[in-house]
This record gives sequence, structure tokens and C-alpha cells, in this order.
Amino acid sequence: MEDKDNMETRPKGSFLNIRCYKFVSIDHLEEHRQLLAEIGQLLSVTGAIILSNEGINIALSGDKSSVEQMFEACKAIPGLKNLKGKTSNSEKIGFEKLKVKIKSEIIKMNQPQIRPEEERAPFVDANTLAKWILDGYDDAGKPIKIVDTRNEFEFQLGHFKNSINLKLEKFSEFPQKIKEHGKFLEGYKLVNVCTGGIRCEKATLFMIENGIRDVVQLDGGILDYLENTNGNAWEGQCFLFDEREFSSP
Repeated sequence: MEDKDNMETRPKGSFLNIRCYKFVSIDHLEEHRQLLAEIGQLLSVTGAIILSNEGINIALSGDKSSVEQMFEACKAIPGLKNLKGKTSNSEKIGFEKLKVKIKSEIIKMNQPQIRPEEERAPFVDANTLAKWILDGYDDAGKPIKIVDTRNEFEFQLGHFKNSINLKLEKFSEFPQKIKEHGKFLEGYKLVNVCTGGIRCEKATLFMIENGIRDVVQLDGGILDYLENTNGNAWEGQCFLFDEREFSSP
């Protein structure tokens, strides 16, 4: 990795960041972990890669060429050929080093019957949600309610106006908390939101499994909404899980 002086002389926005996840069955996890860790060390990229039998969760930061090569190495894993990352540029590198880990889940919910790699929950894109928020109802005329699936501290930093705060300390609390809020959800078209979309993939499937049928997830998460709309109804900042810390409209 470059020393601090060299980093400070770089032009603004010279670091590339790539984030993405994909729910897909992956085998031979340790082989992939070792190879990605070796490639990452050679390329001097920073970030975090989580591998699981249910998929992959990627956050990379560093020189443009190195990050792009690292992302291509991830795409070489069977099932990830069409992996698409969300990119951004920053003045600050996102992480101190690269960590490549194997975990039981790429986002922990402790609900093994929920398998987004087999079937994806319904979703709504950012611009459609912006329209629904402005109108106050969905395309069928049903009032909408936004459910924030993030942790309490993230919600306090920024959230959609009038959204439901489940006051989670960790995502694995979601199943119990959403059941406790059942009476507040009746009569609405529900829209689950989270930072980049990964938590909503599981949250939405869990709700459907438990009889809450009129629910969708925000495709691409809050970050996509802030990037592709005017940020209508968003208040505050969106917490990022790296050293950049925040994203704003």
C-alpha cells in the first residue's frame, strides 16, 4: 500500500470504490478465499470480501486499475461472471487493508430457510419509489410505508421521513422485531430499505414467508436512491461501512 505522503498528493477523487453482493451457490470456498487473498496482496487493494455457500459480498477500494483487476478476479468464481458492481470515486481510500473471509452467511439473519440465491423477492426501483413517496401511494393507489431494516445508529444518522424504525442492534433481530410491529404494517404497501440492498433481500423474503405479502424491497438500496433521485423525503446522512463514513444526497 502507498505511504501517506503519496496518497495526499493524489488528485481529488482518485480512488476507485466498488461495492456489490450476489446471492448464488458457491462451492470450494477455501480455495477461492486463498486465491483472492493472494491476488489482493499483489494488487495492494483494500476492502472486505465475504464468501459463503449462499453468495459473495464485496467492498473494494484503491487504485482504479488494481480495484478493477481484483473485481475481475472475483468474477472468475463460477456463478459470478455477470457480477455488476456499484462504483464511486473518493479522495480517501476506504479501508486499511484487505480481508477475505468465509462465513456461514454474507449477511447474518440466522434464518437458514430464507434463500435469496434460489428466488429473489419483489423490488421497486429508486425512481418509482420517489414517485410513490411524492404521491403518497403506489401505482395501485395503496398508501405506502417505508420499513428501515438497518441498525438503530444508522437510522439516527439518516432515514426516510416517517419510515418505521425497528430499533435493531443487529440484523439478526429483524425477524422478531418485524413480528412485534405487525399491527403498524396493516393496510400499507411496504417498502423495505437498507444501505445497499443486501439486508432487504432477506428481510423481504422473511416477511412474505410470514404472511406479509404486500411488500417490496428498494432495488440498489438507499445509496441507489440518493444517487439517482433528488433525495426526496431523505433526512440526514447514510452511513457507509468504510472509512468514508457517510454519503449524502
